[in-house]
Amino acid sequence: MIRRKQKRLLCMRIITARTSGRAGKATPAALATLLALGVQAQAYAATGDRPETLRITDGHRETVQRVVAYAERAHYQNIAVDDSLSRETLRKYIDLLDGQKLYFLKHQEDYFLDRYGARLDDAMERGELDPVLEIYRLFRARMTSYFDFALEYLDTEPELNTERTWIRRGEDRPRPSSQDEMHEVWRDRVRHELINLILDERSYEEATEALRKRYERQRKSLYGQDADDVFSVFMNAFTHTLDPHSTYFSPHNYEEYRIQMSRAYHGIGASLGAEDDYVLVREVLPGGPADKDGRLRAGDRITGVDTTGSGEVTDVVGWRLEDVVELIRGPSDTPVVLRILPGGDAAGNESFMLDLTRGRVRLMGAEKELLNVEREGAEFSVGVVRIPNFYYDMEGRQAGLEDYPSSTRDVKRLIGELRTEGAAGLILDLRRNGGGHLNEAISLAGLFVGRGPVVQVRDSELRTQVLQNRRQQTVWDGPLVVLVDRLSASASEILAAAIQDYGRGVVVGQRTFGKGTVQNIYQIRRRGEEMPGRLTLTMGKYYRVTGESTQHRGVAPDITLSAAAAELPLVFPNQVIGEDIGESASENALPWDTIPETEYRGGSVDGATLSMLVANHQRRESEDPDLRLLKGRIQAMQELTDRKSEPIHLERRRADQKVRRAQRLAMTNEWLAENELPPIESLEELRGMDLPDVALEQASQVVVDLLRLQAASSRATAVSSLH
Repeated sequence: MIRRKQKRLLCMRIITARTSGRAGKATPAALATLLALGVQAQAYAATGDRPETLRITDGHRETVQRVVAYAERAHYQNIAVDDSLSRETLRKYIDLLDGQKLYFLKHQEDYFLDRYGARLDDAMERGELDPVLEIYRLFRARMTSYFDFALEYLDTEPELNTERTWIRRGEDRPRPSSQDEMHEVWRDRVRHELINLILDERSYEEATEALRKRYERQRKSLYGQDADDVFSVFMNAFTHTLDPHSTYFSPHNYEEYRIQMSRAYHGIGASLGAEDDYVLVREVLPGGPADKDGRLRAGDRITGVDTTGSGEVTDVVGWRLEDVVELIRGPSDTPVVLRILPGGDAAGNESFMLDLTRGRVRLMGAEKELLNVEREGAEFSVGVVRIPNFYYDMEGRQAGLEDYPSSTRDVKRLIGELRTEGAAGLILDLRRNGGGHLNEAISLAGLFVGRGPVVQVRDSELRTQVLQNRRQQTVWDGPLVVLVDRLSASASEILAAAIQDYGRGVVVGQRTFGKGTVQNIYQIRRRGEEMPGRLTLTMGKYYRVTGESTQHRGVAPDITLSAAAAELPLVFPNQVIGEDIGESASENALPWDTIPETEYRGGSVDGATLSMLVANHQRRESEDPDLRLLKGRIQAMQELTDRKSEPIHLERRRADQKVRRAQRLAMTNEWLAENELPPIESLEELRGMDLPDVALEQASQVVVDLLRLQAASSRATAVSSLH
């Protein structure tokens, strides 16, 4: 049992970011179709209400040439922009435009790959981007045409109880080969989305009207896209063929990125991304309005926004990410209401309304907590230091502030306070820590391993630099556990690996993210523009002092927590973080490898000690009734997440929804009863509850094991000295 005495340190701070071809041949049929569609695109462009805005500028031409030059000169893998990379870039561009396979037919995709697949590299080096616009114009024409088709189909009152199925992800669907096949896909899409809206407690008429407005807005928004938008999509198609972390930012997009990274803006305090037609919550920022409210979770999807709290909700499914962000942002102390589809739930399951008050988002710093852990009549004091990221206020230091924010300074002080309060063991909580300042991770490692090498960095010319902690002395030499999860990334992995390699502590949790690459940021100025764009390019890799990379594989824990223990804060309501999260799940991720180890003192935790710790932990997990219940729920949730299709049958979907909701509620109430908590009537009630942190409790038990081993060793030494 644990009794908690918690004291938090909240800090304002701004941080830097984490981080000669050949012409292909087209078939006559494909060429005829393409030419016909091109005429249609030009006809749209000629109408008065749809002005043509797709004009490549000299700035775009200069930018693509400079990006290609930087990539060939500086990327870690010494890439050559050749025919092979050209074809992959083109394929990625088509996928970014139409990954759901709802617009291009198979022979249209083949035509572009045949015509430009081996020529795009030469065009980019010359700054020629006509193929990029040609493909986008066809995409825009087809998208307009199919939305028109969908709107006409809505007028026919589609049958919603059919024997057909909807394949949820485009990657699992073949690209239609004919117009008739594509029309059938769109009829299925309309029926599927109508069913989803009806299952979200709307009448047929309300669902039809909502879907009509959604399609009309998506069709209209097409002609709000300009050449800069298209250029950014294409440039990222190119950079993402290199690796997942090389990215191009237009001047406008970089400003948005800078605001997000500073985490000092007015909004709800959430990092958002796009996935299929949804706006996805990637992270709830510590200290922001959403974090303080406690109901919004990473993985949730935003399907509607009421910008003023008036009750008028705008459906945002299918919207551009930046447009949704603009709706959500606003002045401090003003209301905003979001319609949330819980993470892990299939579209069509019950959503809920989340009312928030906008505020200034301020980054939360390190915080501490003292746990009192009881075992066999004895009580053990275990300190916890949570590090949300590795931060450092360079401006504050340069200004001479005595108490400028720094994760190392703050953690050092918090450890001192915990020692004063009687902490005998310590947990470093790095869960959901995505990284930050590398130098802070290095100096923070020094608080536990002392002076010496912490991490190695190798560049594209295979030169290796050993980064050392030269300033910080050890401030904690007692029992230590490092708690990690799948979202612990980058600098977090460097710190955890150093503590593990020096044998200074036991790493507990899940295998970490596996982000072990180094990026550099280049300014890309355009002619006639004051604001430069940016290119982040992977130019190195991190290696542990042992010579093993943290890239792709991450850091394997000494003691692995089951998914039920590690993800309890996430499984309510419906999210499981598995192997589909992390570097290994990213397309074009750089591989794991090794280099020679550097000279360092220390070694891994004693094998016999580690075996005993693992055995004790596994016994506790097997005897914990909470975890048995949670494992059952996680399995049920994973089965739902793994579904590749849904029946296009309203009554079957409605019955399935009712059964699953009842099963989840019963399982949850059984778990609550085991923990002497009151039952709930709705799963959404869990979002506001203070639930136990099973992973932290398990980690604290490992610390107690270490403390008891330490005490037994001291007694044995004392007895030996007497003889």
